[in-house]
Amino acid sequence: MPDDQQTGNVVNGGDVPCSAPPQQKLEEDDEGYVHPDTATLFDAFPFMRHFPIFGTAVVPFGPKCTMSLGVVYILSKGLARTLLNASRYAMFMKKYGVTTAVYQRISGIGSMGFSIKPLTAILSDTFAFFGYTKRWYMAMSCVAGAVCAVVYGLLPFKSSSAGIAGGMIFISVFCIANIDVLSEGHYSRLIKRHPVPGADLISWIWALIMVGAIIASAIQGPLSDLGRPTVGIFISAGLQAFCMLFFIFNWYGEKKNLVERKEDYLFLLKEAQMRGTDSEPIKEGVLGYDSTTNKSKSAAPYPESFAQNGGNELVSCVELDHDEIECDFVATTCMCGIFGVNKEVIFRNVSIAVYGVIMTAGVIALTVLNITGSTYELLYGCIGISLILCVTGFLCIPMTIMKANFFGWFQQVSYILISGGTDNFYMSDAACLPDGPHFTQTFYNTVGSVIGNAAGLIGVYMFARVFSKQSYRVTLACTILVQVLASVFDIIMVERWNLYIGIPDHAMYIMGDAIVYEVCYMLNYMPLNMLISRLCPKGCESTMFAILASFSNMGSSTSSTIGAILMETVWPLSSSPPCDFSNLRWLLIVGHLITPLIAIPAVFVLIPGTRICDPIDPRDVEAQSIFQTWLNKLTATSDTHAKPQCKSLPDSEEKQ
Repeated sequence: MPDDQQTGNVVNGGDVPCSAPPQQKLEEDDEGYVHPDTATLFDAFPFMRHFPIFGTAVVPFGPKCTMSLGVVYILSKGLARTLLNASRYAMFMKKYGVTTAVYQRISGIGSMGFSIKPLTAILSDTFAFFGYTKRWYMAMSCVAGAVCAVVYGLLPFKSSSAGIAGGMIFISVFCIANIDVLSEGHYSRLIKRHPVPGADLISWIWALIMVGAIIASAIQGPLSDLGRPTVGIFISAGLQAFCMLFFIFNWYGEKKNLVERKEDYLFLLKEAQMRGTDSEPIKEGVLGYDSTTNKSKSAAPYPESFAQNGGNELVSCVELDHDEIECDFVATTCMCGIFGVNKEVIFRNVSIAVYGVIMTAGVIALTVLNITGSTYELLYGCIGISLILCVTGFLCIPMTIMKANFFGWFQQVSYILISGGTDNFYMSDAACLPDGPHFTQTFYNTVGSVIGNAAGLIGVYMFARVFSKQSYRVTLACTILVQVLASVFDIIMVERWNLYIGIPDHAMYIMGDAIVYEVCYMLNYMPLNMLISRLCPKGCESTMFAILASFSNMGSSTSSTIGAILMETVWPLSSSPPCDFSNLRWLLIVGHLITPLIAIPAVFVLIPGTRICDPIDPRDVEAQSIFQTWLNKLTATSDTHAKPQCKSLPDSEEKQ
């Protein structure tokens, strides 16, 4: 008798073998689900299931989606972005001949491209382009980013080109950021279905980003030393253009907009049913009870006014049977059907969209000030924009989400970036700084970056295997402390103390900043990345992820701006012979040792106490902001008084 058969009851004196009852097939959203393509892959190549990080991440998401995400990230955010960033010193200091303060400003512009992501996210969540909310937007970003990189590489080598070059870097990095945020919106939906392997998916993506950064650093450093940094810029343009193929063939596996909207509706309905009670009347997103059929009825989890304002998005979805939930979605279209309008997403998240517009305007204003503004214009603009974004954020974003958002910004601002000073100190020649480290660009941008990104891979692995089971608070607090301690190595090198104890500059740099800082950076960034993925509400993942991630990037840009202001006013530096870096020690002590410690108490106030591997309470994710609550009350009041009321006039008034 075969092993997979069991002996049944005795019938007519004989044993009748019967097959074991078939196991229930797991649905895509069920825990323990294995993607069919993954099962095929593991059957053909059993060793792949033991591949670090990838073997776990691929199980529910499938090999095509997992590999496509990894390849796009290694080419765009890993290689293309690093090639652009690594070319800045050679282009601006050597080719354009700008000052240290100007170079510090340009360094901040590179990250500002990632702070303007809400603009694209709002457009993509609201307007489906040819039936998809992400696919074709990413394809167009590939083309636009490549064109801007080519223009940047073709500019003449003179100081007047610096402003245009900064703008081209900003736009090209912005296009890479578009691919990044829309990809984040895509895998955020996946992680919500399967939160346990979600940490491995993010670790897989970041591991490949680190690999791409290592390769890019190995390319750009020698090219800069040879006086040909533009070659790396053109390679960056080609890589951005190549990524377009992944979106043309939809290897991400993105579903049609109408399919995703229906999934979001059913998810919200399920959450509403779990929170509903029989004693409550039918209203927005809760259960009611139908005495005629003795069945529970559930209302659509959208405002009642949506039936009037968003007429044809939901058809026959006002009241749904608890046992049979079926909806037909018809999206409003415009421009001959090229764009589909997701009105229900905007009506449900008006405050988020408003804040996205405010943030986009703030980033653009700060970018213009960095390029054209004076020192005090930049100072006042930075303070004003930061205050506006923080205050409006707590009004327009749900409280739990905004707390994490504010922490990401505050942590970045507290660690003041002074790359304009440190880059020039490490790479100044003997004519500028006789007793300096005199690092070549090959060592600083290649050897140092390769070692640093390899250390970042260690941080990615530690997050996936060690810290993913710890709480957000413990992980963030520990890494902030170690990150601060790693800054001591920079101070030792600036003071030249390492030479007194016999440690060469190259060894000191590698032991300190290149390794310890990168490990801590990844261990600090990835928990926030995971938290952001969990906090994105259904239907507007790209917009919310863009706002949260962009606010953190805005903190980095603000930090760089503060560093530029300090260099121009309080502790000035000179990169022209005879160079003067005597104030660099104070910039490091204040910006890297003292102010970052302020973020540690903020961890316990702003970050949830849950473990990284645990899901976030859906009530916190779907909670409404102060502005959205006020807007809903205003809409309800206007709907109540919408009908005109007839009032009889006194006889005297009628005669008049």
